[in-house]
Amino acid sequence: MTTRHWHGGELRWDHLAGEWAILAPGRSARPHDRSGETCPFCPGPGEDTPPETWRLPAPDGRTWRVRAVPNRYALSDRHEVVIESPRHDWDLALATDEQAADLCHAWQQRHRALRHGAAQVVVFRNRGHTAGTSLSHPHSQAVGLPVLSAATRREMAAMREHYDRARRPFAEELSSGDRLVLAEQHAIAFVPFAPAAEFEVRIAPTHRRADFAAVPDNELHSVARVLRSVLAALRDELHDPAYNLIVHTAPVGLEQAPYLCWSLRIVPRLAIPAGLELATGIPVVTTTPDEAARRLRARLRAG
Repeated sequence: MTTRHWHGGELRWDHLAGEWAILAPGRSARPHDRSGETCPFCPGPGEDTPPETWRLPAPDGRTWRVRAVPNRYALSDRHEVVIESPRHDWDLALATDEQAADLCHAWQQRHRALRHGAAQVVVFRNRGHTAGTSLSHPHSQAVGLPVLSAATRREMAAMREHYDRARRPFAEELSSGDRLVLAEQHAIAFVPFAPAAEFEVRIAPTHRRADFAAVPDNELHSVARVLRSVLAALRDELHDPAYNLIVHTAPVGLEQAPYLCWSLRIVPRLAIPAGLELATGIPVVTTTPDEAARRLRARLRAG
């Protein structure tokens, strides 16, 4: 048995699965949306957050566009909430390109800030109850973890093998244009050849970079436009689905690794994994990637 005590709980190693498990009993106390209660993330007299660690100020210099605060129900001693807008009803899928770029910039800033002492920093966004959201005010999270997950190690090994065969990022994935959803100068969106969920979409750079936090502003604005456009297409096609968005980027210390390449992964939560998926870890997807990409392209053209 391998156990590591850490902030608010324990890390336990599952020798059969080859993966860490996080025990965080304090998370059960985190707040949930309730009718008639004030939102702790909304500006005003009901605002209730720890002192902020970072903010992107509004043009007036007094208010803010995006801010970050420590998570009161943290998974580690480096766990922050990125409050994405002062507006409770703000939606990334309906945002302006500039607002989407602001959020991507915030993810970069908090990723860099949480690296010290971490093995990897995970930035993610849960939207909708079935995706794990407890408070509906638009927010994302950044967590510095002291270990590398098995999934991260597998992805790194696959990228190294892929790099030995093709120097262009995701070249094998993009060998057929049938799964391409959207392409800009600095970023592309596509449905993976073997998706883990219905309508899963990956957003990747056109030029290989290991570290999402190092993407320069001109490229970041392209990424933000593609991200907002894809989320709008998913919203229209799937009737505003719940989803998880994950920033896949280099672990700490490997930000310059030539074989790694960052990507954003959008996983709609349209179905609950059943027995076969849980028994084998093999997802069952009923919409082909080509069909999903075709329908999303049609939504983008219509929009």
